[in-house]
Amino acid sequence: MIFADTSFLVSLFRENDGYNVRAVKLSKGIDQRVVITSEILVELVTFISRKDGKETACRIGKKIIESDVIIIYVAEDDIPDALNYVKKYDGLSMCDALSAVVMKKIGIKKILSFDSDFDKLNLERVF
Repeated sequence: MIFADTSFLVSLFRENDGYNVRAVKLSKGIDQRVVITSEILVELVTFISRKDGKETACRIGKKIIESDVIIIYVAEDDIPDALNYVKKYDGLSMCDALSAVVMKKIGIKKILSFDSDFDKLNLERVF
């Protein structure tokens, strides 16, 4: 399995994004199940809605839900660990911290992301 961050998904779905070509190329080479958290989906739909409108955002959200992407729902007991990551690593968002906690919990080491904040967390960032 490989985890997908919001930055990767934004680039994948927005043709005018500077990383779109790279994201599309990476997506074609993925031979593993892609995993996201529900928070990633929320962040993606919110971002796309603000940039490209709610119709586009909802279409993308629906496409993800209907795909074979695995959506993990964060457990309440993941939150304290995520808060510790936020406290420890400057610039790490709560959403990114939750992603890292979930990845650790289920044993995923690779993340599709254009966000260098993940480099602090001993993860293999695929970009």
